[in-house]
Amino acid sequence: MSASPSTVILFLSVALLGNQPLLTSDLLSLLAHTARVLSPSHLFFIQELLAGADESYRPLRSLLGHPENSVRARTYGLLGHLLQHSMALRGALQSQAGLLNLLLLGLGDKDPAVRRSASFALGNAAYQAGPLGPALAAAVPSLTQLLGDPQAGIRRNAVSALGNLGPEGLGEELLQCQVPQRLLEVACGDPQPTVKQAALIALRSLRQEPCIHQVLVSLGASEKLALLSLGNQLLPHSSPRPTSAKHCRKLIHLLRPTHST
Repeated sequence: MSASPSTVILFLSVALLGNQPLLTSDLLSLLAHTARVLSPSHLFFIQELLAGADESYRPLRSLLGHPENSVRARTYGLLGHLLQHSMALRGALQSQAGLLNLLLLGLGDKDPAVRRSASFALGNAAYQAGPLGPALAAAVPSLTQLLGDPQAGIRRNAVSALGNLGPEGLGEELLQCQVPQRLLEVACGDPQPTVKQAALIALRSLRQEPCIHQVLVSLGASEKLALLSLGNQLLPHSSPRPTSAKHCRKLIHLLRPTHST
């Protein structure tokens, strides 16, 4: 005899919101793995679980504010995977009072694992954000601050999230926080190749905004990137070429006057 979906959701809710942080963390990891491997059409039960019976998202709010770092980190991670597919969850971030603010709070969390998961979730929320886009302007200052985070994974997530926000009509907000300048600095000077590459990809996205393209030209981005490209070419033949090299060349090409928008 199989259990009804409502019975399963009730059981998971009791386990998830109980006073056993280790069980809660493990269950969140399992749900995140489920969200990664199942098709979006099979994920409705996770959203129902997080929304609660009254659809106020009280369970999700409780988990995002949990005192245990691991619970908060894994909740943001689960949220990030769900936001890749769930339009309903994007709608909830827009319509449910305070829910988006909880997502933004994670960007400034004291725990690096939480900041990493929150920046991952924000990046997925920003990708093709649609109606949610204007509300995500509030994330720009915190994401810009994370470009200086000690952890490379957090910097990379923040860079990618800012790149995703470019096509959402937030050019003015990005300029106010000097995002083009900061991303150019990251692309040319970050010690981690993966972060450099993410910054170059983000700049390729942002330069589609005419105001940002203009700022990049005024900053001498092409010249700075040319020096970066030259440095890549001068590496010893025994050294593998960084994967960011092609993105660097492409961005230089796109910043030429014939490609201005």
